[in-house]
Amino acid sequence: MIIKKKMTTLLIIIGLLILIIVTIDVLVTTLTVGGGGPITSRFSSWIWWVVLKIHHQKSSHRLLSTTGLVLLSGIALAWFVLTWVGWTFIFCAENSAVVNASSKIPADTWERIYFVGYTISTLGMGDYQAQGRIWQIATAISSASGFFLVTLSIAYLLPIVSAASEKRAFATYISSLGGTADEILIRAWNGQDFGDLSSHLSSLTPTLTQQGEKHLAYPILHYFHSVERARSLALSLIALDEALTLLQYGIPDKYQPDPTSLGAARRASAAFLKTLKSAYLEPASYNPQLPSLELLRSKGIPTVSDAEFFKNTKIITKRRRLLLALAENDGWTWDAICSSLTTNRASSLDDETLIDDVTLH
Repeated sequence: MIIKKKMTTLLIIIGLLILIIVTIDVLVTTLTVGGGGPITSRFSSWIWWVVLKIHHQKSSHRLLSTTGLVLLSGIALAWFVLTWVGWTFIFCAENSAVVNASSKIPADTWERIYFVGYTISTLGMGDYQAQGRIWQIATAISSASGFFLVTLSIAYLLPIVSAASEKRAFATYISSLGGTADEILIRAWNGQDFGDLSSHLSSLTPTLTQQGEKHLAYPILHYFHSVERARSLALSLIALDEALTLLQYGIPDKYQPDPTSLGAARRASAAFLKTLKSAYLEPASYNPQLPSLELLRSKGIPTVSDAEFFKNTKIITKRRRLLLALAENDGWTWDAICSSLTTNRASSLDDETLIDDVTLH
């Protein structure tokens, strides 16, 4: 008798612990703006790490592009399965907790699993029923928890699909200005100054800020990969940030765009980089290659000396290492964004490129 009571208590405790952990994860993930819950964040980060390992062994951007959708579906499925398991432990604690609706014979383990499954999915089959007031109340609570789980899951999934589309659109906008840092500046230079680049920076800033907030609220967005370089947000953000670095530290003050738009865009980019912590990303262990000033000089764009540029950019070492970590976490290398001499990242958007030609990797 004592052993039976201990077993009953143990099963209830295990079930409640699972339900508490899942509930906290669901609420933190869906109802807060500070990132995913403890299960969701670590589960996503671990799966993405495994997929990246496979990608590094055999380059497969298609695999990376499907992982985001799989993760999104997997999170919702994991919530449901864990909730199912938690309530199953609870309803297995008492022999008479669940009985056959007609014969009143206590249900076996598989029948209890079945009972919990249709209860939390709110199907209400009625083949089996809870026996006793306590278990009837537990059934009502489990049904309510299943309803809220489904509701919150849908409320979480739909905005992410929309945000992933906006993410690709924003990346394409940046790519239309230039595929790499030097190309952005070269395309903007009109022989005297950088023309309307300030207007573009002013337009980019609020969207970049929104992207940062969405990636903070939905860290899983970091795992939505685009096989086309022109639509990769990671590469576009790196190109933009490196272009801002060239403007601020490599171009003499009198030729720089409006300082208000330049500074606002740079701060918005820094705010986005801070969201990388939600994806458990740390700065890379080495410095990426600096963009070349020689490419700008060859197009008649005035620059500071190489020595001055190198000295000025020492204060942003951590920032640029974060950019490198961003590229590598998205399955790319620094060569994919380094220079217009080594990559044609946005050439698929040019007039001379056929509309149905898509440059992948």
